Amino acid sequence: MSYKAIIFDLDGTLVNSLEDLAEAANFALACFGQQTHEVEAFRQMVGDGTRTLMSRALPSDRQDLIEQTLLKMREKYIEICLNKTRPYDGLPKVLAELKNRGVKMAVLTNKDQKMAEKIVTHFFDQYFMIIRGTINAVPLKPDPKAVLEILNQMNVKPENAAFVGDSNIDIRTAQAAGITGIGVNWGFRGEKELKEAGADYTIDEPKALLQLESYEL
Repeated sequence: MSYKAIIFDLDGTLVNSLEDLAEAANFALACFGQQTHEVEAFRQMVGDGTRTLMSRALPSDRQDLIEQTLLKMREKYIEICLNKTRPYDGLPKVLAELKNRGVKMAVLTNKDQKMAEKIVTHFFDQYFMIIRGTINAVPLKPDPKAVLEILNQMNVKPENAAFVGDSNIDIRTAQAAGITGIGVNWGFRGEKELKEAGADYTIDEPKALLQLESYEL
């Protein structure tokens, strides 16, 4: 179908940010004498916000350090978040074409608002009407509240919208909001997780999104 609005996840969907996230988290862990992790280990830790990331990175018996490590992680990450983070190949061209077709676009991430804005405005400033990160009193994904608020701002009905993401959290968000869930296989989690979560579609490369967007049922 032809979508009037598409909402994108950020990390693992629009940008590969794993190395910068890992560096910031490991910096915070090291500050308190805790064991650090290989970059690849963070694939399964990210996606539910920075607080949950640090909880997962800490040992089960040192959860008392969440607040301290979270502060250090955030301080470090806002400093380095553009160092190695890059858009996935082909995405800027796809976003430009979607905008040219009149599709309204937004970013919804469980990342802190300040961090999300810094990354999106740096790489994709001209494409997105709305950038939504963590906001007080608004539940994180997969709760649908933020999605529905975004669609309301855009004046688009759920049946005319899609959510694009790389994890089961994103697919569950789409399902809860009553919109199409599109999983990207190039992200942090992979096709198996996306299909098991019930993605309506999974795609291997960004340009496939253009084919889905113009597909007539």
